[in-house]
Amino acid sequence: MRLGMRFGLMPALALAATLATPGASALADERWPGGGGTHHGKFWRRDKIRHQLRLTDDEIDKLEDILARNRQRLEDMKADVKKKRATLDALLTDERTDEATILGQVDLIEHARAKLGKARVTMLLEMRRVLTPEQQRQLAQLRQKHKRKAGGDAGSEREED
Repeated sequence: MRLGMRFGLMPALALAATLATPGASALADERWPGGGGTHHGKFWRRDKIRHQLRLTDDEIDKLEDILARNRQRLEDMKADVKKKRATLDALLTDERTDEATILGQVDLIEHARAKLGKARVTMLLEMRRVLTPEQQRQLAQLRQKHKRKAGGDAGSEREED
């Protein structure tokens, strides 16, 4: 049975909207460690953070190198998720598409998202190894402070450098 006939077009479009809702970007929240904003993943570029952590030029260079080595792959993976979402949207608007095909596409999207998430975390773990244990502790405290200030959503509030 066709999905459009069985469930109606509106629920199918609602499902598409839910699945197409942007998740974290390939570079996560870029204003804060592990995560979105104006510095494109380079939290160490924020003067306040760089000084609080007492980052050396060598540490900054290593963090830049890690980001540079991973950026294109992460962007490609993000584009793949977006492409798979677009395919799902097309499937959902075609009344001839069967349920199994749509659910299979959802599986492909979720697999691509999982790969992107794992790649993002792998990069962050590599970045963490550049920092001393004390810098890691301070960074975690700064992130928690920012989350509290932003009401628990680290990406919801823009903060100046």
